[in-house]
Amino acid sequence: MSRELLVLILAALCYLGGFGYAVRSLRQGTYRPGRWTLLIMAIGGLCQTVFLHWRGREIGGCPMTNPFELLTFISWSIVVLYFIIGPAYRLSLLGVFTSPLALLFQIAALLLPESLAPAVPKSTHSFWGELHAALALVSYGAFALACAAGIMFLLQDRQLKQHRISPVLRQLPPIHYLTRAIRGLLITGTGLLTIGIVSAYRMEKLPPASKLTIVWIVWTLYASLILYESWRGMSARRAAATAAFGFLIPVISLWFIGRH
Repeated sequence: MSRELLVLILAALCYLGGFGYAVRSLRQGTYRPGRWTLLIMAIGGLCQTVFLHWRGREIGGCPMTNPFELLTFISWSIVVLYFIIGPAYRLSLLGVFTSPLALLFQIAALLLPESLAPAVPKSTHSFWGELHAALALVSYGAFALACAAGIMFLLQDRQLKQHRISPVLRQLPPIHYLTRAIRGLLITGTGLLTIGIVSAYRMEKLPPASKLTIVWIVWTLYASLILYESWRGMSARRAAATAAFGFLIPVISLWFIGRH
């Protein structure tokens, strides 16, 4: 087994371990967000960073050349954005939902046949092309975190309506923190994707029209959501549900982009 696969498997184990510990603690009502939970996630993110560095040196550019690399990059983006954005919104428990998301993307990447294929060096290097791809994928990481925050909101909203005070409910952040986080993450993701799209049009040779169309569809979805919420207003519950279930569109688009 190559060293690259080993560090990615270690990253997946870190996310699995952190998630398992958190779920067990939440069920017992003893969960306390602390440095050990964050340390496990940080080790997983560091392992992915090492992989991206090794693969980037091998191919001579940002490692986003096949579905295996794309999914790993998004998994890494989710974790990095969590460490940047989570504390700003006092969402320490968001890590419990971030870990399985990062784990799912990483496992999906490892199960692909491309994970066993050797790295293929890039024949050409385009600054604008790599900036376009990198920002687009990082924006997907922001949308994934918005999805996680939306799920947290819906869980809390449902339990409050049922007048149930479970151990999980006691640990969830207040509704207004989640509402702010969802809006902030959607704006962040849409802003990054906007810059990514602009970068694509600065390339000497545009990406295939089919790929640009898919990216424009994702951008339109989230930009329309933000504009509608700003202009007409939207209930916090509806915004959370849209952020949670709307992430299916970027996930579907990844399959298309990775295979074409």
